[in-house]
Amino acid sequence: MCGIAAVFSIQNSQTGARDLEATLLHMLGAIRHRGDAYNFAERLVCKSAAMGTNRLAIVDRDQATQPIVDPASGKVIVMNGEIYNHRELRSELQSLGRPFRTSSDTEVVLQAFIAWGASCVERLDGIFAFVIYDPASDDCFAARDHIGIKPLYYGAIDSLVGFASERKCFLGLAKTTQEVMPGSYWHNGEVTRYVSFEAVPEYGMPEAVAIAECRQRMEEAVRKQVATDLPIAVIFSGGLDSTIILHLATKFHKDVTAFSIGTDNSADLAFARRFCAERGIPHVITEFHHGQISRNIRNSVFNGEFFEPVDISDMLTMAAVYSAVRANGFKVALSGDGSDEIFAGYDLFKTTDDPYGLSTYRLNNLHRTDLQRTDRSSMANSIECRVPFLDRAVIEHAMSLPFDMKVRDGVEKYVLREAFRSEIPSYMIDRPKIRMPEGIGIHDQIFNALAEVQTSDIILPDINIDGPQVRNALKLFLEFGYDAPAERYKKLGTDYFQGGYFSFTEQPEQRSA
Repeated sequence: MCGIAAVFSIQNSQTGARDLEATLLHMLGAIRHRGDAYNFAERLVCKSAAMGTNRLAIVDRDQATQPIVDPASGKVIVMNGEIYNHRELRSELQSLGRPFRTSSDTEVVLQAFIAWGASCVERLDGIFAFVIYDPASDDCFAARDHIGIKPLYYGAIDSLVGFASERKCFLGLAKTTQEVMPGSYWHNGEVTRYVSFEAVPEYGMPEAVAIAECRQRMEEAVRKQVATDLPIAVIFSGGLDSTIILHLATKFHKDVTAFSIGTDNSADLAFARRFCAERGIPHVITEFHHGQISRNIRNSVFNGEFFEPVDISDMLTMAAVYSAVRANGFKVALSGDGSDEIFAGYDLFKTTDDPYGLSTYRLNNLHRTDLQRTDRSSMANSIECRVPFLDRAVIEHAMSLPFDMKVRDGVEKYVLREAFRSEIPSYMIDRPKIRMPEGIGIHDQIFNALAEVQTSDIILPDINIDGPQVRNALKLFLEFGYDAPAERYKKLGTDYFQGGYFSFTEQPEQRSA
C-alpha cells in the first residue's frame, strides 16, 4: 500500500529527464503521508517517463521496493493496493515460466500483465490502482480495482500526462484532472470498463441458502484480508456492520484491537465497550471534543478532496480515529464501509419505488463519497484500510438478493443479521441503524460549524447548492485549487431526504476542548 505517481512525455515532446523527475517529486511530495516515515525516495526516471512511490510496506517489507522492473522486457510498475490472491497467481505464473525476484504482490501484477495483457485485471482479487510502462514502446497501462477502493487520477501537465493517487498531486500542475473509474483500465488514452455491478434479484434463491452464502462469503473476505503477520486494527462504531467485522477479525487473527470514537456518554460507545469487554478484545477509545471541529474543517476539505458536508463530517471524525490507530503502532485496519449500500441499510431504501436502482446507484457512487473518505482519512495517517463488505464475491451475492431478504418488517439488513445471529449477541444483532453523528454523540455540531465557516468570495458552479453548508464547503474546496465539480456527489432522493441527512431528536451537548 502506498501513494503512487507517474508522468510520461507525450509523443514528440522535448521534455527532459530532469523536468520529468522534478514534476514527479512535486507530485510525490503532495502525498508524503501515504508512505512510511514520509519517505518518497523510491523512483525511476528514464528518457520519457518518471515513476515513483511513497511506500507503506506491508507485503515483503524488506525487499519489495517500487518501482519494480522486469529485467527481460524492461516494463515498470508502481502500485497502490493489496492483492489477496497473489500467492496463487504467483504459482500459476511460475508454472508458465515467469521469473520472480521478490515476494511482492506488486511484482505478481507486473508478471500477470506481461503474461495475460489487459485481461490480468480480471484475475486480481484485491484493492489496487497501478500504472505499468514499457520504455521500449512508450506503452502505458493504468488500472483500478472493481469498485474504486483505491484511488487513481490522471491529467495533462503541459507536454506530459500524469497519474497519481490523489488530486492534490496535480495542484499547480494540471488545469483539470480525471478519475480512472472503478472497474476500469486506461490504455494509451483509451478507457475500458472490465467489470460493473447492478442489483438484479434472483427470486428463486432459498432464504436458508442466501443466509449461509452471506456468512460464508463474509468469512472468506475477512479471512484473506487479515492474512498478515502485522497486528490488525478494526474501526469499531458499536453498530452491526463493524461488530461483524470485529467478530470475524478475531476469529481469523490472533492480534486484533478495536478503535472507537465518541463523546463519553454516546450511545455507540456504550455498545462498543460492552461487546469488547465481554469478548476480551483490546479497545482504544478516542474521545471527541467540540474544539476539534473548528480546527479541522479546512483540513478535512483539503485532505478529503470533497465538498459534501456529510463526507466532511465523517472525514473529520474518522481522521481522529485513524490518528489513534497510527499512534498505537498499527499499519492495517478494517472497516465496515459498504454494507449499507449492498444490504439496504439506509432509510431511503424503505421509501423508494426502486430499491434495486437505488442500491446500484449508491454502490457505484461510493468511489467518490464513502470510499474516498475512508482512503483519505486512513492514508492521511499512513494506515491501510481494508473493506471486507466490498469484497467482489460479497458484492455479487448481496446484489443478487431479492429486496425482501434485505428489508423485512421494516428492519434493514435481514439476511446479514440472520447470517451471524448465532455468533453475535442479540443486543448487537438487533440494534437499529443510527447514523454516525448521532451515534457518537456530536449530533449536528459539525454541520452547524460548517454553516458558519468564513470563506472567500468565489463564483460557484450551478450544482444545486441547497444550503450554507454546501456553499461554504464548496468555496473551501475551490480555494484549495481543486477543479470545479460538474455536479453534486450526493443527490436529493438518492442520497438524502428533503431537508437534509439527519433528524436529531436531542439537543447536542456542548463540550469544551
